[in-house]
Amino acid sequence: MRKFILNKDKKEVNPSPEQIKRQKDFSRLHHDYEKLTKRGKRPLYQDPKLFMLILIIGIVMLLVYLESK
Repeated sequence: MRKFILNKDKKEVNPSPEQIKRQKDFSRLHHDYEKLTKRGKRPLYQDPKLFMLILIIGIVMLLVYLESK
C-alpha cells in the first residue's frame, strides 16, 4: 500500500487577485471548452481530402470486385 505524506506545515499558496480576474472570463472558458469537446460542423463527406480518399477506396474496391468475377 502506498504511503502518502501530507505537508501540513507548508503555507497555502493563494492566487493573486490578478490571476483570479484573468480566470473569470467565462465566455472564453466556455468557447475553449466547446472547441475541445465538440465535433466540427462540417460533415465528413464534404471534406475534400476525405472525399478523395473515399473515392479512391471505392474505385479500388470496384476494380477488385470486377477482377474477381
